[in-house]
Amino acid sequence: MYVTQSHRNFVIKLLAFIIFVGGPVAIFFFLNQYRGTGYDGWHYLETTLEDPSFGLPTSAYVPLWFIMFSMFGIASFVLWYVNGVVHSFGPYIISSIKFLFSLMWFPIFFYWQKIEVTFIITVLLWVFNGLTMVFFAGTYQISGLILIPEQIWLSYLCIWTFFLWNGHEKSDSVITASNAT
Repeated sequence: MYVTQSHRNFVIKLLAFIIFVGGPVAIFFFLNQYRGTGYDGWHYLETTLEDPSFGLPTSAYVPLWFIMFSMFGIASFVLWYVNGVVHSFGPYIISSIKFLFSLMWFPIFFYWQKIEVTFIITVLLWVFNGLTMVFFAGTYQISGLILIPEQIWLSYLCIWTFFLWNGHEKSDSVITASNAT
């Protein structure tokens, strides 16, 4: 069978899509283990911290993070598809820094349970996602616009982690009562 240049291009684009989108999604599923029962992540959140009144149900966080990791992968793929890696090097540097902060968020919040550090990481995520949006949009506008929902989510997350950090720990009597059950 004869393989044409268009077949090769299709395979390259398909592999790139799998890497750009599948990579962040696979990493999300790996990081999602930090919130599981093995590390008592949600138990920590529900028994130690007082969730602000505007807090989402715990079941909403996993799909939201999944969507954000997916959209980041899609935006990165779109940028690569239109401009290639060489012409998108600057935006990829900024987005890589943002992605590193995303990788740190789960273990710091759920495993090490450092709310103050989580808040700082969330603010840095917000800043670098904004920079990523600007750099991506400067190279190819749609790839920057894809990240707007993530910026909205990170804005909420900044406020949420700030409220968790600032005096929203449950009183000892509530913790003792919840541990007794």
